[in-house]
Amino acid sequence: MLLKKMSFKELLLLVGVLFLFSSEIMGQQILWAKVYPLRKLDAIYCMAKDQFGDIYAGGHTERNIPGSPWTVYHMGFLVKLTSEGDTLFTRELGFGTVLSLVIDHEGILRINQLSESIDPYFDQLLVLKKMTPEGFIFQRDTIQPIPNGMTPWGSMVGKDSSLIVVGRVPRTSNPSQQSMFFLRMDKEGLIYPWLELNPGHPNCVANRVEQLPNGHYLVSGYVGSRIASYELNEDGSNPVFKQWYQTPDLSNMSSGYVGKVGTKSSFIGGDGGPCLVANYDSLSNKKWMHKEVGVLYPPQGMTDGSVVYGFNPNLPPYNVFYKRTTDSTTTWYMNIDDSLQTRGIVGSIEVKAYTYFEDQSAIFAGTIYQGSSINQRDPFFMRVANVGTPVTALTKPKRGTLSNETLAPWPNPSGGTLYLKQHFDKAEVHFYTVSGREVQTDTVRFGQPIDISSFAPGLYLYRAVIDGKPFSGKVVRQ
Repeated sequence: MLLKKMSFKELLLLVGVLFLFSSEIMGQQILWAKVYPLRKLDAIYCMAKDQFGDIYAGGHTERNIPGSPWTVYHMGFLVKLTSEGDTLFTRELGFGTVLSLVIDHEGILRINQLSESIDPYFDQLLVLKKMTPEGFIFQRDTIQPIPNGMTPWGSMVGKDSSLIVVGRVPRTSNPSQQSMFFLRMDKEGLIYPWLELNPGHPNCVANRVEQLPNGHYLVSGYVGSRIASYELNEDGSNPVFKQWYQTPDLSNMSSGYVGKVGTKSSFIGGDGGPCLVANYDSLSNKKWMHKEVGVLYPPQGMTDGSVVYGFNPNLPPYNVFYKRTTDSTTTWYMNIDDSLQTRGIVGSIEVKAYTYFEDQSAIFAGTIYQGSSINQRDPFFMRVANVGTPVTALTKPKRGTLSNETLAPWPNPSGGTLYLKQHFDKAEVHFYTVSGREVQTDTVRFGQPIDISSFAPGLYLYRAVIDGKPFSGKVVRQ
């Protein structure tokens, strides 16, 4: 009856309003998108955001072996960007590839790199690196399993400030096969013996690790034709295996992800024939969100009970991102390729990592292949509005009770740059010679560097005032 009383012009207006409303629900806005051309073939694999909103992304760039124009090796690299996509710095990190990274509760960057010699078939060792916010390495630990080849596909910092690294490693009983692994470094820097996770299968890989509300770690990946997980205690003990899905024709998966959706259900996802995303409720009832042949980009459970994931069917429209609820309702979708073409960016996108902001936007990062030449491969980043809030993101450094010991500057001795360890809002820091003469005063926020490069080598005293309370200690300038 309402439509009969409306004029044709009014009806067109109503249709237009409904179209705009549905577009707002079903589409997403790209805030910015940028390609970062480096010197050689490059790839991005991982990304993390610090408390100031700056972005760190790691991967590798390819180089020719000296004297050989055909054989290449990988050189690990790190790039730091602002939240608007402006480059702050790039760092080369030696032979190998940065495959996962995370920022700990003290603002320290934790890099996990598969390091290799110029000969890519030897010395494939897992290297754990601690780096300052400015990208300078101050600690390097090499994990040497026998045989080597421990690949760090996923990492996180736990509630107890432990660094957790997971991935794949040659199986100890048969190096031609592979197992999942779990590695823990506690907050004091002690590395515990790595744990092999294998339910008796020749093809096991861990792609993801998440800490559950009970403090346990959920390590997920694939076991041949199955998406599977292990749940371990907070100290890495008592691993419990669970199978979530098996391909009907027993064909192998090539990735597997399990995670929480909100607080009551879980999601699974993985690459196979076909790729798939599904939701499991608290009674383990499964409901499909997506099942199609193509390439899946890692899914993420959101606090509102939805899952965000990307998919490439290798056919138009190619790269599409979805946000779907547990009953498979599409909240929004985004055709990346068409959206980028309107910005003059043409190429094939391979998304590897995400990081999320408090305003529910997110940065998607990966590699863009442009043109027909294999030499046109570069890092790619874009920021998208209204993505949502992930279950495991937006954690901030622990405050705790400040003390002289927990706040103490590092590295100490210092070559010229210092950071205060524990989280604080703002500190006024005074430096004195041992005779009591003040030589410098700085006002800094947590994570900001303090430059003492002008100091002559020797011993100095410092006094930091935070919220009117003084803290003090000694600093050695090398």
